[in-house]
Amino acid sequence: MLNYSYIFLLFPFIVSLIWFFTFIFSKISLRNPRFIMALFMACGSITFLSGIGMYGGALHIYKIVYPFVFFTALALFPLFYIYVLQIVTPSKIRKQLFIHFVPAGILLCCSVILYALLMSPEEKLYYINQFLLNKTSVADEVYRKFSLMKFVDTTAKLSYILLSIVYYIATVRLVNKHQKTIEDYYSSLKAVSLDWVKTLGIFFVLAVISGIAVHWFHRRDILDNDMLSSIPFLFLGIFFAMIGNHSNRQSVNIFPSKNLESDESEDTSVLKSLPEENTNDGEDENSGTIPDGLKDKLEIYFSEKRPYLNPELKIWDVARHLNTNRTYISRLINQAHGVRFSVFVNRYRIQEAKEMMTHPKTGQYSLSVIAGMSGFVNYSSFVRAFRQFEGIAPNEFRQRNTAFNQ
Repeated sequence: MLNYSYIFLLFPFIVSLIWFFTFIFSKISLRNPRFIMALFMACGSITFLSGIGMYGGALHIYKIVYPFVFFTALALFPLFYIYVLQIVTPSKIRKQLFIHFVPAGILLCCSVILYALLMSPEEKLYYINQFLLNKTSVADEVYRKFSLMKFVDTTAKLSYILLSIVYYIATVRLVNKHQKTIEDYYSSLKAVSLDWVKTLGIFFVLAVISGIAVHWFHRRDILDNDMLSSIPFLFLGIFFAMIGNHSNRQSVNIFPSKNLESDESEDTSVLKSLPEENTNDGEDENSGTIPDGLKDKLEIYFSEKRPYLNPELKIWDVARHLNTNRTYISRLINQAHGVRFSVFVNRYRIQEAKEMMTHPKTGQYSLSVIAGMSGFVNYSSFVRAFRQFEGIAPNEFRQRNTAFNQ
């Protein structure tokens, strides 16, 4: 095996191990998604350690971790799904979530009984060398436990493929639903958006294909091919590195409708920072009606107070100023303007930016400065929103208006 193959084998193991310690030694609680991500990285480390043992020639390591990989490899998919779920709906780990680990748990129990308990050290080496590394026919084996263990191994491979598809679809659906929700709560979505999960989709597909290559092809075929034994681990290492990086920067979304207990201080502090909503409007917030005069109050507030200049503006801030409930504000914006809160706010920001670009005093400011002064959290968000509303880039808009004024 070439030197680069060893590097590729070690790459995902080192990456996942580094991120595990990064998350586990940060301030986390059972509610914090970083705790779930720490478990995700731990399972990844154990899984990749088995790859080092098998394809790196360290069979003594592989012999030890082999039965546990049945759990760690399959647990990766539900763990990532639960991680996203904890971002969307922060709460203590619910007992119902443990059902996601039933397939992995069953295979773990079978492997522990058949391999760890019923096989002697000599039989374990025989099983690995003859049934996993060589294409020994199961019908020719002497002990029934070898046949059953090989069946468990094949079942785990099929489960890996099935779970990767199921949880990828479930995660994307969860992200899409979450995206619509935060658009009704936040005016700036960068810190709370989970679009990076979908962006990593192509790497996820490559990682899954890589995992299938490692799990499905016969191990001897992979050992005899440097490409098959190293490239899949490169993709897996890149995927885990990107997940760790995004997870380390991801904000937790706390909504007033989520009732959290006060004994978890870290996320509760975020909840306490949100303004309390006034529900004494004389209307039932679930009735579908909007309090009289609220539309005029909202337009006057945005025109005169210009709250959209605050990059961190949230719908609760608007509701508190207007002495009403955020449900009414959201319903009003959806019904009267046909958009979500974030789009409604960005309309004002874009109009502010256009006026600055065409004003003699501010027209010479850089677009980055104009973006910040208009309420955008960064320049890329400004460009994206400007294209959405105007159909052109802000620099093109400025050039057109400069030429027109001349």
